[in-house]
Amino acid sequence: MPSRLELHAELLTFLPNVYFQPPSGFQMLYPCIVYRKTNKMRHFAGDVVYLSQQEYNIMVIDKNPDSEVADNVEKHFPSCGIDQYYTVDNLNHTTLKLYY
Repeated sequence: MPSRLELHAELLTFLPNVYFQPPSGFQMLYPCIVYRKTNKMRHFAGDVVYLSQQEYNIMVIDKNPDSEVADNVEKHFPSCGIDQYYTVDNLNHTTLKLYY
């Protein structure tokens, strides 16, 4: 299973501002990618785990409503999909689910 740091390095190819589970009140630079661990997906065969992937929630935050960053992230990772779009304080948020 690839490491979180490998994922971090891949996300840096899309934007220079990438944050893993930033603390509350942390001042972020935009546009940015924020990600956190969520669930773990496991597939079993014969009572043995034969595939285990970590699920991550990825959020692309950008002032540009037409930003293509989230689309590019989705295209780059085979087990990734856009989940939702919303706007808060004039910042556009796109969330994705990624199994890595």
